[in-house]
Amino acid sequence: MKDFGTVILPVCSPLFHLFSFFTFLLFNLFTFSSCTGHPEEVRLTGEFEHLEQGEFLIYSTDEALDRLDTLRIEDGTFSYKLPTTQTATLHILYPNLSELVIFANPGADILVKGDAQNLSEVEVSGSEDNECYTKFRQDTNGKSAKEAKGIAREYILEHPTLAMSQYLFTNYFLCDTATSAHEATELYDSLCRACPEDLALSKLSIHVRAIDKIKPGNMLPDFALTLKPGHGGNGNEERTIRRADYKGKRLLIAFWASWKSGSQSALYRARRLRRELKGKGKEIELISYSLDADERRLSVIEKRDSIDYPSYCDFLSLSSPLAQKWGIRQLPYFILVAPDGRIAAAGSEWIKDIDKAASEL
Repeated sequence: MKDFGTVILPVCSPLFHLFSFFTFLLFNLFTFSSCTGHPEEVRLTGEFEHLEQGEFLIYSTDEALDRLDTLRIEDGTFSYKLPTTQTATLHILYPNLSELVIFANPGADILVKGDAQNLSEVEVSGSEDNECYTKFRQDTNGKSAKEAKGIAREYILEHPTLAMSQYLFTNYFLCDTATSAHEATELYDSLCRACPEDLALSKLSIHVRAIDKIKPGNMLPDFALTLKPGHGGNGNEERTIRRADYKGKRLLIAFWASWKSGSQSALYRARRLRRELKGKGKEIELISYSLDADERRLSVIEKRDSIDYPSYCDFLSLSSPLAQKWGIRQLPYFILVAPDGRIAAAGSEWIKDIDKAASEL
């Protein structure tokens, strides 16, 4: 058989260019598939010392998950897959009710590693968002709320293109009643300049505009809520409650969700305040504003707790129009209104934000 040897194509040959093109194409396809074998899915793996078996709960604040899900730990490990084409913010809820925030970047393999006896030191790797946020948690460990807010500002300005920075902006500035509209707008504008086409960021504009709406000393904005029959104290017919219905009355609005830790105890505190004031010959109206997405689950809770006051839920979770208009981003959240219609107190922590003002009503 005749040996033709090695075939060498001239550089100017059309065959050479065709061969080069296919070589380039195959190389890039191989590289892409190697780096992003699951480009529309994020994979989480957990490794925990001092924990053989157990369960963590996981939920999302940006609708990546439509329910409260479960992470099952076997032999100290768990694995979890989430289909997503955009970076999602996930919350892992530990049995002690503390939380760990995970940024689910599409195509990433995220590793959650730590010791069950020291959950505050858990490290998350696998993407720039998670590694940067792990460092932020380490930098703010043991710091005061004011110091942590200052560090958050530095991280936001240093890493404006990361999803982590949007989370820090929301958590430390939009959810803080002490944040001024000027301060929030300044930071928000810096994020927008860095990510002008970010849809999730553009959606935050409504919350930035809402900063001074729910502020102690301001008049409570008008609202109209259509209550569904059969829920709580709504009765058997659909009816609408409005701001005007509470003129000259004390009012407490409790925003909550069954999927958010602390919500059940928040409702208990709200009901206890109503009983305490009644014992003093005073009355306070209570409105439950649920941000649940599951009607059956909400009905079970209402029946169990014998809710006898107006209960509103449109099952849109954090996308609920009034919650967005008023900038409600943290649950539970209370708005306490005095008889003159002014907001006496607002916030997510009962002892720090509500208790003193409630005792003075």
